[in-house]
This record gives sequence, structure tokens and C-alpha cells, in this order.
Amino acid sequence: MLSAGSPKKSSKKLPRPVPSTPFRVLDAPLLRDDFYCSTLAYCYTARVLAVGLGHKVYIWSEGTHVQHPPFKDYPVSNHVTSLSFSSQLGGHSILAVGRHGGQVTLWSTFDSEPRFEIEIPNAVSNVCFKGRTTRRPSSRLGSSSADVEELAIGDERGQIWYYSVEWTSTKWRQRYKWNGAMVLLAKIKAHTQQICGMAWSPDGRYLATGGNDNFCLLFDTIELIRKIEQNQSVSAERAGNPGAGCAFSDKLYLLQSYLQCGNSRGTNSINSAILDAGSPESRRTVEGSPPKKAIPIPIDSHKHKFLHAAAVKAIAFSPWQPTLLATGGGTNDRCIRFYHATSGACLAIINVYAQVTSLIWSKTRREIAATFGYASPEHPYRIAVFAWPSCQQVVAIPWSIATGHERYGSGVPGDCGRALWAISYPGGPNEMAHQLAEPPTTRRHPGHGLNRSDVGSEDSQTAQSNREGDTWWSRTAEEGCIIVASSDESVKFHEVWSGTPKSIAGTSGLLGGSAILEGLEGIEKETEVIR
Repeated sequence: MLSAGSPKKSSKKLPRPVPSTPFRVLDAPLLRDDFYCSTLAYCYTARVLAVGLGHKVYIWSEGTHVQHPPFKDYPVSNHVTSLSFSSQLGGHSILAVGRHGGQVTLWSTFDSEPRFEIEIPNAVSNVCFKGRTTRRPSSRLGSSSADVEELAIGDERGQIWYYSVEWTSTKWRQRYKWNGAMVLLAKIKAHTQQICGMAWSPDGRYLATGGNDNFCLLFDTIELIRKIEQNQSVSAERAGNPGAGCAFSDKLYLLQSYLQCGNSRGTNSINSAILDAGSPESRRTVEGSPPKKAIPIPIDSHKHKFLHAAAVKAIAFSPWQPTLLATGGGTNDRCIRFYHATSGACLAIINVYAQVTSLIWSKTRREIAATFGYASPEHPYRIAVFAWPSCQQVVAIPWSIATGHERYGSGVPGDCGRALWAISYPGGPNEMAHQLAEPPTTRRHPGHGLNRSDVGSEDSQTAQSNREGDTWWSRTAEEGCIIVASSDESVKFHEVWSGTPKSIAGTSGLLGGSAILEGLEGIEKETEVIR
């Protein structure tokens, strides 16, 4: 195991300098200063950013006005805790909104109103869509299959509600008067305290969850489905169900057959396993509680359990090596850890001397970006980028920079606040440049949120010359930048990737240089060519 100390500090210029100031700042009043909230989400299908401000959600995109999703008016105390968009592959642009009151609302940016709303017994702490679709029997016609989204919902009691979401197109909705369905696949007893963060592996096999109990749990969904099948078989045998012992997909088909044969809703426990939007009284938003007969997955059903010294919120799988997992600990931990998902081996540890709030892997290079909350004097940065597997710090953005956007009343000139949560944001430097030609708006408009204010860089001569879309910006459509929600009630766009990335596919070193682990994953070792 490689253990790295504090990020190297040197008076010399960093090998790859990046702008210290954000190139864009969105005013975000009522953004909760809460480590446990993750209220940013980007949709690659609709190309919009969703931001949770207090109890409301706002939708923002480049060159357009702020939009307000058609959600019902919730009490101020029922604040948004987490946001997540469905997979780009699915193409439905579904936004899941989790709330402190236990509600989870599903709405597509292509729809005029929400389609589903459920309520779980405890506060929702995290929602996370899988990054790819799954083929399952259709909830309307069990004889056919459909590409469904899978949604994991974590609550404050440490439980995971594992849903399958079938979303119908406008054509299907008009033709069959059917909105789709939410199927509760399982209720998983995971952590002993609140779930702080969740992440799916790129191939969809692994689900990693972080809790306030200082653990990161890694679930193998293949094993989970096997457990669900076993539970289904036992339940079916006890009930004398003729479908006992058949495959999980066949059981879903049998469930739909029972529904289609005219069983009345609520008279059979099988019906309670599905929230169906097909009934005449619920063709719009479905409201209700999770099934009372949820399929239970007992505690300790995880594949691996990783101990930290504080709560675990920051979790990220590498996009170019699905079995490479990075986690970040809270204030009493202050470390970034790297694990091999298959074996559970710890590959490296970086002591960053700060609360780690988010981790984002580069898509085109062996690097990972981290954002930080509470810090110690040894850590003067709010954003840093580390190379893998050397763990060397290659980019650092300091904490206090005079951007002209300090929070009123903070008492600290130039204090940019703590980074609370960050996500990746795609787009090229010339994209929508013509829409950004208007003068920057002023900051602070009472009663409004997400007002844009383009910010200049210290490396540029004037604000006009460094506006996004000019040739100075080097970010690419493949890599993009990162968006950071800050405790000063702002959302900042930072460029952290620059230069020419090195090839990452099919090369050694992806798993910390371990020949054994790389052999298990089929990674070819780099060899010297003799000419």
C-alpha cells in the first residue's frame, strides 16, 4: 500500500498552472451550508444544471434564464438534501429530488409536471441514479423487456431503497395512457447511521455508499440480485406460489401477470411490490409510500467494508478503470483513500489535512480532483488535483482569493468559503460563446437565485478578454471543468484540467502498480520496445 503525506509545498510554479479564480460564478442564495447535502446535478441529455436552494430547485443552462421545475410548494423546513439525473444512455433526463421530509420526486425536463413521488419513513439523505440503463421485463407487458433506470435512495437511518424506474416516452403516454412504473427491488440495511454519499461504478456492477458511521460499503449488484432471487424463492414457496424457484426476471413477469389478470390493488401482497402509474386515478403524479412488503436485504450483505476516521461523503469510481475506487473522509479523517473494488485492497492513502467533500476523476488522464471543507493550517487549498498512482499534487487552488464575490458579513476579505459539493461539467471553450456576450449581471438580487456573474482571471488583462469562449480557455468538450457549491452561497465554475492528457487505456499503473491486481483485471504491463 502506498501512503502519501501532505501535498508537496514549493515556492516553484506548479508543473501545470490553472486559473486560481473561477471563470463563472452563480449567485445561489439559500444554498445550505451543510456537509451532508449534495444539491448539484448535471444532465448530459438536456445540458442543464440543477441546484437545490433551500426547499426549492432551480434549473440553469448557458445563455438561458433560470427555470423553475413544476414542483408543489413544500414547507421551508422540508429542504432539498440531494439531486441526481438519470443516465445519459437512457435519454429521459429524469431528475430525482430527495428531501428532508422523506419525499423523493421524479420529474423529466421534457415533462410539464412531475410523474412520480414516493415518501419513505425517514429523511432522505442521498439519491443516486445508476449511470447506465438495465434491461428488465416491462412493468406494463411482462412478455416484453424495457431499458429501465435504477435509483438508489439513502436515508438518515442508513437504509438503501433500491428502485427500478421504467419511464415511458410521450408517444407511449398518449397512446396507452400509461406513465411507467417504479418498482422497489429491495430495501437494504446498510449503515448504522445516516448515508452521506453514494456512487455507482461505470459498468453498473458496484454501488459504493458512505455513512456517518465512518464506513464505506461496497455492494456487488450481481450478488444483491442473487439475494433478491433467494428471498423471492423462499417467499413464493411459503405462499405456495407456482413461480417458486424461477429466475428474478421471470418473477417480475409473474408479478405483472397477476396485475394484468385483474387482481384488485391492495388485496394481494404481490401488488404492493409495484407502484404502477397506469390506473386511471394516478395517470399524473403518483403519490404514496414505499411497498409495505419490501424485499429485505439483511445487514452485512456488502462485499467490502472500508473503515475511515470520520463520515464518508466523497466517493468516486474511475471512468477508465471501473474497479478503481476513491473515497474521502470528513474532518477527523482528512484523507483520500484508493481501493481495488474486486479484492478490497487499499492501494494508496493521501493525507490532505482537510475535510474531503467531493472527488471527481478526470475522464482523459490519470488524475483526480478533490474539494475541501473544513481545513487545518497545513492545508491552504480548497481544490486540488492529484496524479495517479504517484499521488503527487499537480494542481492547487488556494482558499482565499479576492474575486469580488465575498459573502456579505463574513468578515473575511476574499474568503471564498468552504467547498461543499462538486460535480463535473462538460463543454468546449467556444460553446455558446455568442450567448455570453451580454454584460455580466450584478451579484445579489434579493428573492432570486442563480444569477450569473462572469469572473476574470488573475492571469488575464481584462474581464472582457478572459470571458468564456475566448481562446485563453483551454478546457475541452471531453474534459470540461468542475462546478463547486460553496458555503458563501455561490456556485463556482473552475478549470482544473489543462494541457495534453496522456494515454490511459491498456497501460500499467492503473491499480497502484500491483502486478497481481492488474493481472486479475487483464491490464497489460508496459514493456520497453527494443529497436
